[in-house]
Amino acid sequence: MLPLESADMAWEMCLPVGADRDHEYCNPMAGGGSELLEKLRAVGCRVAVIAYEGDPLVDRSKEVVRMMEDKGIDVVAHFESGGSHGLEIMDAEKGKEFNGGVLKKFVQSCLAA
Repeated sequence: MLPLESADMAWEMCLPVGADRDHEYCNPMAGGGSELLEKLRAVGCRVAVIAYEGDPLVDRSKEVVRMMEDKGIDVVAHFESGGSHGLEIMDAEKGKEFNGGVLKKFVQSCLAA
């Protein structure tokens, strides 16, 4: 869906000048995990990681969840069968399900904590 050249350009625009894809914004696994993750744990932030099994990045998402759990971060992981990266943006019905279900439940759980 997104040509590699477009993804490269998007990362180049997002990352600080001179940074590569091992920057913590692009790769939270770099160097054993960003020091910012420790700050998330220290202040008790809850993090949601949501992906579809049809997303080429789903395995990476699962690795990030495991790393955050190992660091003691409160992670809510939601992996759904099928689908693809950004499905809830491209499919209005999936968007309604996502916003009214998964996302709403996560936000409510944060408010109740």
